[in-house]
Amino acid sequence: MKKIALTLVVLVVVVIGGIAAVLTTINPNQFKPLLVEQVKKQTGYDMVIGGDIAWQFWPSLGFSVEDVAIKNRPGFDEPDLMRLSQARLSVDVLPLMSQTLQVGEIILQDPHVFIQTLSNGESNLTTTSQAAAPQTEPTPESDSSSETTSTEAKTWNVSLQGLSVANASVVVKDDQAGTMTALRDVDLKVGNLATDVWTPLSLSLRGEQNDARFAVEGQGELKLASDVIQSQLRKLALTLSAEQGDMAIEQANITLDSFSLGETAKLGFNVNAQTADIDIESSGKAQVTIAKTQDKVTVQGLDMLTTLSGEPIPHQSLSQALAADIVFDINQQTVTVSELTSRLNDDDVVVDGKVAVKLTEIPQVRFALNTNHINLDTLLPTDAAPSQSANASESGANAPSSSNKQAAPLSKEEPDLSVLKTLDIAGSLAMKGLTVSNVTLGKTRATVAIDRGKVDVSELTTQAYEGSVVVQGMLDATQTPARYQVSKRARGIQVLPLLEDAAEVDLLEGKGNLDINVQGKGLSPYALRQAIQGSVAIFFEDGAINGINLAQMLREAKATLKGESAAAAKEVRKTDFSALTASFTLGNGMARTTDLLLEAPALRVRSDGQTDLLKETLDFDVYTSVVETSKGQGGKDIDELRDVTIPVTVAGTWQSPSYKLDIKQLLSSNKALEEKARKEAQRGLKKLLGDKADDDKVKETADKLLNLFQ
Repeated sequence: MKKIALTLVVLVVVVIGGIAAVLTTINPNQFKPLLVEQVKKQTGYDMVIGGDIAWQFWPSLGFSVEDVAIKNRPGFDEPDLMRLSQARLSVDVLPLMSQTLQVGEIILQDPHVFIQTLSNGESNLTTTSQAAAPQTEPTPESDSSSETTSTEAKTWNVSLQGLSVANASVVVKDDQAGTMTALRDVDLKVGNLATDVWTPLSLSLRGEQNDARFAVEGQGELKLASDVIQSQLRKLALTLSAEQGDMAIEQANITLDSFSLGETAKLGFNVNAQTADIDIESSGKAQVTIAKTQDKVTVQGLDMLTTLSGEPIPHQSLSQALAADIVFDINQQTVTVSELTSRLNDDDVVVDGKVAVKLTEIPQVRFALNTNHINLDTLLPTDAAPSQSANASESGANAPSSSNKQAAPLSKEEPDLSVLKTLDIAGSLAMKGLTVSNVTLGKTRATVAIDRGKVDVSELTTQAYEGSVVVQGMLDATQTPARYQVSKRARGIQVLPLLEDAAEVDLLEGKGNLDINVQGKGLSPYALRQAIQGSVAIFFEDGAINGINLAQMLREAKATLKGESAAAAKEVRKTDFSALTASFTLGNGMARTTDLLLEAPALRVRSDGQTDLLKETLDFDVYTSVVETSKGQGGKDIDELRDVTIPVTVAGTWQSPSYKLDIKQLLSSNKALEEKARKEAQRGLKKLLGDKADDDKVKETADKLLNLFQ
C-alpha cells in the first residue's frame, strides 16, 4: 500500500514538474499579438496590452496580465471602452485529473467601463464591423455531437473560489437624453462560488446620476444553485446615502433575513433624511415574497412609522403610521393595496380602505377609502379673523364713508391645472365628519373621477348644521380657460351657526333651503364672479335678519309724518320673519332678484335689485308694509301705518351695507299720507308766518315747498 502511495506521489511530482518545465520555457507574452488579433476578429474592437503576461506557479497554476484596454472609436468622450490595471486567474491542477475545474480567486484591479450614446444615436457598444456584418444562419450540429458535448459538460464540476473587484468604475452617458450615470470606487468581494455552499458577499460603491449623489455599502451571504435564478441570500444588510439639491438621505438601513424565490423574507428598514428645513425619519418592517414564477411580489404586514419635523410643518411635528398588504402583479402591471390603515398624529386622521393601481402610460388609480372625523383646523395653523357682528356694526347712515370703500381688485390669473391631465383616478371617500375653516360637516360621502383633465363629482352628500347637502359637478380642464358646472341642493340648514362658524357674522337666522345651479368658464377670482351664470334660490323660515329693525324704521317714519322726532332706539337691530324667499339670476358679474319676499308677524317685505359681484356693492329697493294689528313686532306704535308701504334703500358694500328710509317715495306712493303731510305742513307754515301766510307770494312759495313731497 505504501508503495502504491509513493508511486502516485512520484507521478504527481513528475507531472507538475513537467508542466512547470514547459511553462518556464514558454514566454506567455508571445501570445499578445494572437490575443489582440482574436479580439479584433471576434468583436471588432482594438485591444491593447500594455503590461506583461506572467505565469503563476504557487499556490496554484495561473497567470496575470497588466494594463489591458479595449479602445473606443474616435468621436467618443473617453478613449477606452474598457480597461483594467491588473487581472489574475489561477487553476488547481490536481482536481483536473478527476474532471473537476477549480478556479482560484479571480482578481480584477481598477476595472473601468465607459458606455456612451452620441446625440446621433451611435453607441460605442456597436462596432462598425458588427453593424456591417451580414447575418448568417447558425450551422446546426449533429445530434450525436450535441449529445457528446452535453455528456462531457455534465461530467465536469466547475467551482470558483472567489471574485475580488477593487476600485472599479462604470460610466453610462446618453447624449440624446442628456443623462449620465456613474459608479465609482466599486469594491466587490465574493467568497467560494461553488453551488450549495454559503459564501460571504460584500459590496461598496459611490455614484452620481445627473445632479444626484449616492453611496451604498452592503454585506451578506450567498448560496449559488445550479440554476442561478434559484440562488439564495441571507443575513443581507445594506446602508445607503443620497443627496440631490436640498434633499438628502443621510442614512438608510435595509435588512433582509433571507431571500429565495417562493419563500417569505423578513424585511426591516429605517431612513433618516432632510430637506432644506424639514427632518424626516421613517422605519418599518414587512414580510416579502417573490413567487417562484417571478410574476408576483407580495408584501404582507407592512408596518411603517414616519415622522416629519421642522418650521414648515404644522405645529412643527407630524407623524404617520401606515399598515397595509401590497401585491405587485408583474404580468398584469398592477399594484393592489389592501388592509390599508393610515393614522396621522395618532388618531387625528385615520384612513382605511383599499387602493388599486394599473401601471400604464398614465397610471390608473382606483380607491375606496373611509376616514374618521377630520379636524383640519387642529392640523393646519390658521390666522384669527376679527369678528363682524351685525348687531355691533354701525349702519351706513351713521358711517357713510365706509359704504364708499372700494373692493380690492380681483386677480385674473388662472390656476395651473395641467397636473389634472396626467391623472386617471376614480373612487369613493366616506368621512365620519370634517371641520375646515371652523365649518363642521357631519357624515360625508363623495364619488369622484379624474380622467385626463376632466373631473366628475357624481355624488357628494353631507350632513351639516341639522340639515343635508347634495352636490354634483364637473370640471373640464382640457379647455382653456377651464369650464365648470355645479348643482347644489341644501335642505334644513340652520343658517346662524353656519354664518358664525364660516364668517363670524350673525346677519341671518333661521332654517334654510338652498338650490344652486351654476356654470361658467375660468377659475381665477375675477372669472369666478364675472363669468358665472345660473340661478340661486333660497327659502328660510322662522328666522330673523340681524342688523336692521324694520319696526323701528316704521316708528321713525310715523314720527316724521307727525313732524316729531323719533325716540332713540334701544332695542336690538333685528327683524323677525316667518319666511324669507328669493331667487337670483347670475350673469355678467351681477346677481339680480325681482321676487325677494319676507313675511314677518306684522310685516310684509318685498325687494328687488342687484349686487355687483366684482365691486361687491349693493343696490336694492326694499318695500315694507304693515299688514296686521298691533300684535307682533312693533306693537301699537305702528298700528296707524297699517296698509302703508314703507320704502327702504339698501346700498353700500358687502362689508358695510347702508339702509336709508326714502321719505319722498314714502309720501308719493301713499296718497293718504301725502295729504296728511300737506295739511300738517300748511298748519305749520301758518303758525310760523301768521297773517303773512295769506299773502299770494308766500302761498306760491309754500306750494313749491310742499311739492317737494310729490
